[in-house]
Amino acid sequence: MRSRQIPYIVLILLLAASTLQAARTGHTGTLNERVHEDVLDNGLRVVVVERHAAPVFFALVSFRVGASQESIDHSGLSHYLEHMLFKGTKTIGTKDYDKEAPIMEELERVAAETKEIMTILKSWRYDLFEEYAVKVKSELPAQLRETISADEAAGWRAVLDHLPADSDDLPEEWNRTPWLLADDRHNYWSLYRDLLAGRARIVELTASQRKFIKQSELSEIYSTHGKQSLNAFTSYDQTTYLVGLPSNCLELWMYIESDRFQNPVFREFYSEKEVILEEKRMYENQPGSRLFEAFISAAFRAHPYGRPVIGWMSDVRLANRTDMEDHFRRFYAPNNCQLTLVGDLDTDEVFSLARRYFGGWKPSEVADEITVVEPEQKGERRIQMEFDAEPRILIGYHVPVAPHPDGYAITMIDYILSAGRTSRLYKSVFVDQGLTASPPASGSEPADRYPNLFFMQAMPKSPHTTGEVEAALLAEIEKLKNEPVSQRELDRIRNRFKMDQLERLSSNRWLAFSLNSAFVNRGDWRSITEDFNRLMKVTAEDVQRAAKKYFTARNRTVAVLVKPAESTSIDATTGSD
Repeated sequence: MRSRQIPYIVLILLLAASTLQAARTGHTGTLNERVHEDVLDNGLRVVVVERHAAPVFFALVSFRVGASQESIDHSGLSHYLEHMLFKGTKTIGTKDYDKEAPIMEELERVAAETKEIMTILKSWRYDLFEEYAVKVKSELPAQLRETISADEAAGWRAVLDHLPADSDDLPEEWNRTPWLLADDRHNYWSLYRDLLAGRARIVELTASQRKFIKQSELSEIYSTHGKQSLNAFTSYDQTTYLVGLPSNCLELWMYIESDRFQNPVFREFYSEKEVILEEKRMYENQPGSRLFEAFISAAFRAHPYGRPVIGWMSDVRLANRTDMEDHFRRFYAPNNCQLTLVGDLDTDEVFSLARRYFGGWKPSEVADEITVVEPEQKGERRIQMEFDAEPRILIGYHVPVAPHPDGYAITMIDYILSAGRTSRLYKSVFVDQGLTASPPASGSEPADRYPNLFFMQAMPKSPHTTGEVEAALLAEIEKLKNEPVSQRELDRIRNRFKMDQLERLSSNRWLAFSLNSAFVNRGDWRSITEDFNRLMKVTAEDVQRAAKKYFTARNRTVAVLVKPAESTSIDATTGSD
């Protein structure tokens, strides 16, 4: 599961309290007066907040595209692009782009052939052949294995040399089912051998291309100029690139970022694929991540929030550079992007440089709104996952997000349940009953642009069980439905909102993130003030009404992780829907 991020509706408080912080830093003016925006002719938004306390600035380049905008058979491309957009451009990251280009063209031709073969083989046949090839590789003579250990291409060619060319020499059980190996349309075993040859060729071409690559040049340029926090992240609704720099590096940032997004070169695409596949395998070996993926997939049957951000393994394996370029051209456009800069800057200079470096960036026909609506859930869904790890439980309910009126009450409920040592789950489930190994958490998942899930999660403390913890969590939900929240508790939560965000206001980074979140989730940073005012007006009646409306058994999804020895046979889902 993603780390507990501050929901958008909470981030808005960071800026709503800016008047107080402005007095501390020598600035004056309301939020609307301090945030400056320019929209270029190509649709690019540039948002600036001047803060002159230190000679540095923090900058974000953010696109309203993530896992939820991907087509059903191309999951993971936004996350893949997060990696690839650090690979440089036609001028950054290369010793001689003119010599690189034909190698990449040949790479794509071979990759297209291997993708076609994998599609023809079907996943079940491919997996069977692959398992056999790995076995053959493991049985190569020790001296040969040592020789090829540092040469991946040689390794695949050695496997190819030792694989039977004649199907008669393949496992006997395969020949008893001859359609496994060939039919009237294809010789599948021959195609698999061609795939291995293509795989070796891709490795060889990638090695040839590396002779012309300056590894990590983009990062090195920023490092020599004092960068901080150079990074990127992908979620369901955004892909964002970030860095902090000294103030005198503003034009350098403009030049590098405009080049990066207008002239990207997706070099080392196929070697990077192995990195992402390994990242996916590591993700699947983490019990919390694996449970969260199953939980989200069970809860969302129509909306793309049910997909993993990193993508399905089969989609990542089949992805090629052409797929990525198509995705990039569609969504990574100025009219789907915002530049957010906070720090020791001159607003007029930022706008002038933005027009100079980003003004020629061509817009695209971005279809960025998800129109599919998750159907109403009409019965509880329960899943159980076996994993050799400590048990844990996730409980989620479908809920709306701001600006839906009930979205503000849901945010208030989140803080009532799990914000700090005075929260209900902390005091009741963790302290008084001693049921969990750590305080239970609540929040919204997996993102905040479209209707999502309000969730609670916890890990039982031995000898207590997930069943006991589930009962305790649901008991707290019932209290919200049956007993109005006191005015004292509401006031305490409001004060906590304000204090939490005031604490973060001294950071250019968090100020930039809050402006960016408003853009991603609502399309405009101006929603910050109105959302703050609405949140502060949430009443005990609003909380109770929202709890009764959404926290019902038929709207609930429960995911439980158990050790294999503890598991019992249950249906993957239950209920009438």
